[in-house]
Amino acid sequence: MDKDSRRRLNSLTKDNADRVARHLVYAGTMMDENPEIAYVHAQAAYRHAARVDIVREALGLAAYVTGRYGEALRELRTYRRMTDDYTHVAIEADSERGLGRAEKALTFISEIPMKRLNSEAQIELALVTSGARADTGDSEGGLSVIEKIKAENLPEMLQARVELIRADRYAELGREDEADEIRAKWEPIFAQEGEVDVYEDDEDDESVPSEDVAEDVAEAADEKVQPEEDTAVEQNEE
Repeated sequence: MDKDSRRRLNSLTKDNADRVARHLVYAGTMMDENPEIAYVHAQAAYRHAARVDIVREALGLAAYVTGRYGEALRELRTYRRMTDDYTHVAIEADSERGLGRAEKALTFISEIPMKRLNSEAQIELALVTSGARADTGDSEGGLSVIEKIKAENLPEMLQARVELIRADRYAELGREDEADEIRAKWEPIFAQEGEVDVYEDDEDDESVPSEDVAEDVAEAADEKVQPEEDTAVEQNEE
């Protein structure tokens, strides 16, 4: 565990901090290899340190990758409010989609301060916006978001994600030949390494025109609905 993460466990007793740290390390290690095991370890950390921000973050991420979207939304929202860290807002929005609430996803996206996100996180948010638009029956609008992204400037794996979502929008619009052509080119590349971590912090990254993407995402996510209230933070820290 890195020094900053360890520092955030300082409110715990030494024995409890060591125990929570082990669970968090296991959760992070297993997130891709065995998400259910990662979730079990994140839950164990939560039982011992529910008021520690990185514990809420770990549980939220583990819940998301195991399809527990309601829990993921609650935990990542709590983490953001505890830290003012907007790193995982795309996952929050996608969790709304996972719960069948595309309109709420768009409302949430429209309220995000885009300048708080690095360029790749803005791209990820654009991908979620495109999917949410398609979920509401507006595949044309979803495609317009993708077409504003200069995918040729992106790292290969992220470019593959953008192009495959473009293919989904084409297919939804009946442009099957174009969709098939894109998939034939990019699916083998995407399959080589799987998901790319679009949340890696890189303040010097200039590969994506972030202002253009941010403006497009904000324009695309213009639906407004009444947000839900959060449940209170549970207090079960040892």
